[in-house]
Amino acid sequence: MKRIAPQCVVALLVPTLVLAASPTGASAPSTPAELRQTLTELMREEHVPGASYAVFDRNGTVLSESLGLANHDTRAPVSEGTLFRLGSITKTVTAIAILQLVEQGHFSLQTPVSDLLPSAPIDNAFHASDPVRVVHLLTHTAGFDDTHPKAFFSPVERRGHHLESSIAHPEPLVVRWRPGTSESYSNPGYVLLGAILEAHYGQPWDEIVSSKVLKPLGIEQTAALTSEAAKRDHAEGHSGSDMHRTGMPFEQTQADGALWCSAKDLARLGRFLLTDGASAPGVLQPETVRAMKRAQGTLGVGAQLAYGPGLGLRPRIVNGGLWLGHTGGVLGAKASLHFHAEQGMGYVLLVNSENTLRELETPLAAYISAQTQWKAPTAEARPIQSDVDGWYRLVNPRISLLGLPTYLLDTGHVQAQGDQLKISPFIPGLGYGASLKHHGNGLLADTDYGDVVNGVVLRDEGGAVIGLELGGDSLRRTSMAAAVLPQLSVLLAVPLLLSAPFGRRKALRNRWVRRLPSLALLVLVLGIVCATNLEFHLLGQMTWQTVGLWAATVLFPALAVAGIAVSVRTWRQETGTVARWRGLLGSASALVLSLWLAGFHLSPLALWRW
Repeated sequence: MKRIAPQCVVALLVPTLVLAASPTGASAPSTPAELRQTLTELMREEHVPGASYAVFDRNGTVLSESLGLANHDTRAPVSEGTLFRLGSITKTVTAIAILQLVEQGHFSLQTPVSDLLPSAPIDNAFHASDPVRVVHLLTHTAGFDDTHPKAFFSPVERRGHHLESSIAHPEPLVVRWRPGTSESYSNPGYVLLGAILEAHYGQPWDEIVSSKVLKPLGIEQTAALTSEAAKRDHAEGHSGSDMHRTGMPFEQTQADGALWCSAKDLARLGRFLLTDGASAPGVLQPETVRAMKRAQGTLGVGAQLAYGPGLGLRPRIVNGGLWLGHTGGVLGAKASLHFHAEQGMGYVLLVNSENTLRELETPLAAYISAQTQWKAPTAEARPIQSDVDGWYRLVNPRISLLGLPTYLLDTGHVQAQGDQLKISPFIPGLGYGASLKHHGNGLLADTDYGDVVNGVVLRDEGGAVIGLELGGDSLRRTSMAAAVLPQLSVLLAVPLLLSAPFGRRKALRNRWVRRLPSLALLVLVLGIVCATNLEFHLLGQMTWQTVGLWAATVLFPALAVAGIAVSVRTWRQETGTVARWRGLLGSASALVLSLWLAGFHLSPLALWRW
């Protein structure tokens, strides 16, 4: 599906600033040499300094290669043993350690987290009937927010102490909807899983997963601390077309994304999952590994949708096929570990750049399909009922910081046309859009990704349509007025505010009728400048950008209120009809925008405290 993805804080201030993403075409290398050449060319086009990849099947690793530079500045090459940041692939390792305790009977997937961590600062309005359970943490269905800026990085390297970190940064642990209904990716949920492991074993997380998971899997080339990886052959992080180094700042927690590993070693984890644990007997029972692969935890899964979060695993559509595994993305690096059960093969891809990942994954998946002679499935489309027609809004943003742009932009109108379902935004190119094919029983496939079913129509007990679940997005039915009027209010307010500074200089007796909305506009522009210059690793600190953004969100509503007050007080004294209306409407427009910000707790916005 084609969603317009607002760019964090910029979109909070200017909802019209969005970026569209579209999938790229796939090449189909059929030999190791062709694969290497294809990836090398793509790395050059995408400005990726170095990469390491491996292809595995049920018997072991069948291909591994290293390409490019581990450090663009020093020209150090990537070797077979080079350690790359895995990011969130770490979560799969954490999940395996948790599931070992489940197998041993220490607790179950349905155990409330509060029973295991009584001091965990979970704020759940649904606790009486729907407590946050272990399964919700594993599947990102607790309703938590994602990590807030101030909890991204640490000035000193931390080891363990996951519960202390959760207590120090409780803001994301507010349950936003009933647990077990919608997915929303949440690193803080896996921080709690790390805390559960540490509480049980009385050891730091890295020691636990090393002894209980990594070593039993035969994974030797790994590190859990950045300082440890820095002493060894490792890939530095890079970004941008100039491939500048991003540095390796310390993160505050480990269980959600701290591991480093080589591609060839990480393939052992992929093979373990592909073989239902047979490649490393004793780590987990086969039925437990199979349970990891099953989608669970959302309303869509309850409606027979097989596409959804597993226990430490996630689905990914690549080259027309449905793969399972996990991706990782951290400052300066990306990673992918995925396997395809039907083909009996999988791949590992590690890059030391945040520029791209999917563009390099596609030829890897195509290469595997060439070896297995697998063809993407086709399914017969079936007519869909027109009762699905109507307006829908996305209701599960990953982070509440994006709640306002999500509310304003991520809406669309659904219309059934035979066996097709089309989602169109109110303003073409601005909003939620997708073209879907109906496969029967309400199951949907995004035509951008072939015939892989990744969505479903949600109905209540009486059969009435209540929403859609598409690729992890939860859309709920709404009225046309609720979908369109918020967008119209902003689309009307912005040009009215922009027009406030214009007009004849002497048309107003009290120049502040014009000056105040003009100053509000200037503050808004300066806030946008601060937002567009934000540096990710400094979001949680007091810098000129974050302080400027805070000041803008304080001054903007104050100037709006002052402008309205001056306009009303001097209304009868002013003879310039057009000028006084322009001033009043400019200030009123600033107030409308301010109310939207305040309604989503974005005014004032102090990122270092958020």
